[in-house]
Amino acid sequence: MPRKFFTLIVALCLMSAVVPTTVLAAEEQVIGSPNLTVSSSDIEFRASEDATLNVNVINNGELLDGGRVEFENEVKTAKSVQISIDEDAIDAPIEVNTGTQSLGRLVDGDQQTVGFDLEIGAAQPGTYEIPVEVTYQHPRVIAYGQFEDTDRQNREQTVSETIEIRIEDRPEFELTATEQTTVVAGDTRQVSYELVNTGTQTARDATVRLETQTPGVFFGKQTSQSTTTSVFVSELSAGDSHAFRLQMGAGPDVAGGTYTVAAGVEYENQNGVARTSDPLSTGVTVASERNFALESMSLTDFRVDESEARIEATISNEGPVPANNVVVRIGETSAVSVVNGESAVGDLTVGDSAPVSFTVAIPNEAEPGSISMPFSVEYENGDGDIQTLSTPLRKPLEIQPEQDRFEIVGVNTSVTPGGAATLDVQLRHTGSEPVSNANARLFTNDPLSSSDDGAFLGEIGPGETVTAQFRVSASGDALPKSYGSSVEVRYDEADGDTRFTGSLSAGIPVSDSEGGGLPLLPVGIGAIVLLGGGAVVYRRF
Repeated sequence: MPRKFFTLIVALCLMSAVVPTTVLAAEEQVIGSPNLTVSSSDIEFRASEDATLNVNVINNGELLDGGRVEFENEVKTAKSVQISIDEDAIDAPIEVNTGTQSLGRLVDGDQQTVGFDLEIGAAQPGTYEIPVEVTYQHPRVIAYGQFEDTDRQNREQTVSETIEIRIEDRPEFELTATEQTTVVAGDTRQVSYELVNTGTQTARDATVRLETQTPGVFFGKQTSQSTTTSVFVSELSAGDSHAFRLQMGAGPDVAGGTYTVAAGVEYENQNGVARTSDPLSTGVTVASERNFALESMSLTDFRVDESEARIEATISNEGPVPANNVVVRIGETSAVSVVNGESAVGDLTVGDSAPVSFTVAIPNEAEPGSISMPFSVEYENGDGDIQTLSTPLRKPLEIQPEQDRFEIVGVNTSVTPGGAATLDVQLRHTGSEPVSNANARLFTNDPLSSSDDGAFLGEIGPGETVTAQFRVSASGDALPKSYGSSVEVRYDEADGDTRFTGSLSAGIPVSDSEGGGLPLLPVGIGAIVLLGGGAVVYRRF
């Protein structure tokens, strides 16, 4: 290396050593901060509703002293951003059901939206302030140099702002079903609803539009079904209600359950401006079928060979809806023949009951024992259409053995061997209806006979006892004992039918001859013999 060049290098190094150090350590700074603001576009709310307040958080960062781009962006970025609403500072019946929410980082020019769930009570129409707090962290100053570490001055900052919301002065509606909201599948009826204005302003010229949401559920009659209908309400002031009824029905295949009915209200406000309410909903209940009960069964003369056996019972409507012009009928059965198988009841509201009665004939070939008797129930629906219960009501009934209408309760006669006497037979009528033209006939066997075997009894009431009088004779060889005989009664029933009893067994007693003993012998020897014979007889007995 040439000597002059080496000398130059050394000189330059010495000059560098004496330059002041403050020139190399001179700092550069970037100064700025985020600028967070809050706002909301959803400020219209209604009293007595659940709502969501959407809050927009916007960062428009500020730069006071610039420098390197990355440091400029950093001082304008908000970190660990959290937002909350101070419920205690709200001067209104409003509850905030959402707590503090975290947004993370929010760079310059960025915006994020968070929702807060509000429960608004019966707040009066007007404007209310919702206090919002936003807390975040950021470096206010970033200092840096060529040969030094970068220095940041961090700080935490809270921004308090308010959002104004307005509780509207307007009508609000609720649509509720009353207790009469049940229809039967395959049927129609009047269903009751009530529209209530829960808002703060009168609604005029209101039209309630309703629509069913389930196939098979409809408005109108079975012959004119519709899925939509409407009701007009001329005026409904705040706090008032309007009750109305609709004809509704369900097809026979609709399963039992509660189904939705959607609705909405079109109205004019106090300024004459047309408005539409929020969507409303209510319901209608479908029952699979009406329920009836047949109870308190009572049987009269329900026995073999009975032409007028009676069945009495009580029919009850167990709901869920009224039934009009109810008729109960005996169904087909081979055990009996129906004489009067229909009983008209009339209208039955839910819980009502009424008596029913029927008459059947039980043939003489019927077997005593239990039978199952079907009863069908017919009624009219709200449209006047005749409906029949799909499944008959079955009841077990007991057929009693055959029983005559008369029974012998007493026999009295003084007939003796070889003699004749009057025979009194007491007969009791065991039936439940009076009979007329009753005649009794006596049937005897040897050694008894009768020269007068018929007796006219006339009209006999239920439970009445009458006496049939005959003339009876006993042969001379008859013994003092009872002999089997029988009595048969012929009579006319109330409907004019002539009937006969079976053979009513009667034991006719034959008494000892009056005076008894042996026949008289000639006086003298006969008296001695008699005396002797009497001694013998005495000793024998």
